[in-house]
Amino acid sequence: EESSMIDKNHIYSFTEENNEITAYGDISMLKQTARILIDNAAKYTPENSSILLKIKTSNEGSPSFIIQDEGIGISSKDVSHMFLRFFRSDPARTKDSGGAGLGLSIAKWIIDRHGGYFDVISREDIGTRITVTLPKE
Repeated sequence: EESSMIDKNHIYSFTEENNEITAYGDISMLKQTARILIDNAAKYTPENSSILLKIKTSNEGSPSFIIQDEGIGISSKDVSHMFLRFFRSDPARTKDSGGAGLGLSIAKWIIDRHGGYFDVISREDIGTRITVTLPKE
């Protein structure tokens, strides 16, 4: 709801595997991570395209949230660097896109401190799906 209110240029949808998923951590920091990922999805996704937000449990029962877009994607050679400070993928280096390249490194720091991890699947010109998985407890 918050993303839809702020950004009228994209179609946001939310799904949940079930409504009894519990995550342990600092709610403000986890929300900041989600906001960073959603903002990046919006920045690199064409207007009127979809951004999916999803919560689920992993196969091991750990809580996860997913941000998936229909954006420009990230090349396979850049995915391994995307969480480094100041790193920006070549297609992202435009004066219009803004940002200093710190958002994803901050998100990684937060999730590392929570004992979680990221899983990134991205294809150029198709989009990106980032899954954040947190420990069970």
